[in-house]
Amino acid sequence: MDRILIIKANSYNCVLLLLLVLLSNKEVIAQVSIDDFAITGVTIIDANHLKPLPNQTVLISQDSITDIFTDKGKPIPDSFNIIPMKGKYLLPGLIDSHVHMGTDPSGMDKREHTLDVLKEMLYSGITSVRDMAGDARTLAGLSRDAATGDIISPNIYYSALMAGPKLFDDPRIAASSKEGVVGKMPYMLSVTDSTDIKLAVAEAKGTGATGIKLYAYLSPVLVNRILTEANKQEMLVWSHAWLQDARPSDLVKAGVVSISHAPLLIHEKIDTIPSSWKNKLYADKFWNDSLPDLSSLFQLMKTNNTIFDATLLTYKNWGMEDSSMQYIYEISKRITALAYKAGVKISVGTDDDQQEFVQKEMQVLVSDAGFTPIDAIIAATLHGAELLHMGNKYGTIEIGKIANLLVLDENPLENIENINAVNRVIKEGKLFRKSN
Repeated sequence: MDRILIIKANSYNCVLLLLLVLLSNKEVIAQVSIDDFAITGVTIIDANHLKPLPNQTVLISQDSITDIFTDKGKPIPDSFNIIPMKGKYLLPGLIDSHVHMGTDPSGMDKREHTLDVLKEMLYSGITSVRDMAGDARTLAGLSRDAATGDIISPNIYYSALMAGPKLFDDPRIAASSKEGVVGKMPYMLSVTDSTDIKLAVAEAKGTGATGIKLYAYLSPVLVNRILTEANKQEMLVWSHAWLQDARPSDLVKAGVVSISHAPLLIHEKIDTIPSSWKNKLYADKFWNDSLPDLSSLFQLMKTNNTIFDATLLTYKNWGMEDSSMQYIYEISKRITALAYKAGVKISVGTDDDQQEFVQKEMQVLVSDAGFTPIDAIIAATLHGAELLHMGNKYGTIEIGKIANLLVLDENPLENIENINAVNRVIKEGKLFRKSN
């Protein structure tokens, strides 16, 4: 039997305000709503505290952090309830910057299944996700329900896709466009030089999307036209790192907020992957010698504050499943490691249809790309928030920010796998905890 204990601040008998019982083999907790409460005794770990800050009290009112101070450094207001958390670790809520929740709402992304996945994600500590193209009719509903608390879910921010006509024989596009015209859906649009970009951006915004995703077969000229109009209409633009006709540097210079997928960066210098790379497994020296120098691209990304959504886990899994795909992983882990060493901001995204969550990507960044645990945490929190242009709301533990938080039983700086030692999650001031 498990209990959540909340104690009234400064009451003479420490009055018990709330006792929720979790039956050992039945999940009964969804969320706990308390207007004002204080978490005491926690150690804060975030981008502003590269070294853990112990013995902290965090006051939360409604959905926001209203104060932070050393335990007993100030009186806790009488109206606040106290949640003792001595020995626990407090982090910002995690952000998965690359999910796909609405590719096929009639098939693998049916609502019942998706709601189960979203609930598990929130319980694990993920408080926001960026969906990188799907059926916006479905995503709009999920996003609305997540925002209002009608479903147990991270907040969902999604994209409207734009690409050249060659893309639109992809069966995934058809699955996301059912009962509509493939290539003409406002959230999944085929664009050419003759497209009315002002109207296209306006209609994309009208779907409720936070940003536009540039996917494939777009020229640098068309990319710049889309960026110019998107900026006027206050729409973010995210992109695959290579669009066949546009190289990574073209996208960075145009001003996209982020570029996705580590192996695509190699197309800054290489037009076509040598077929010999796919035919056999090579030693590390071969890959170290074969990778082109991307240092100028990394410097350009730093200068333009372009965030790199590497999705390394996906390529590692591909290589494990199919030896002919091992080359993609070898490229990806080296590019990600070099970008990290060069100081490029890297976010954490999975892009694996939620087979594994963002915590696994964090572990791979540490084990395979040389990240320190704190930098993996920053990638999954602050950089994810910045990618959404929501660094003023999320990503660090600060007064005035939204109370999207993760409480851990173990120190993730000692072992990044401790990111899975979840005690409870706070989303917009509401407490969530999964039963054992």
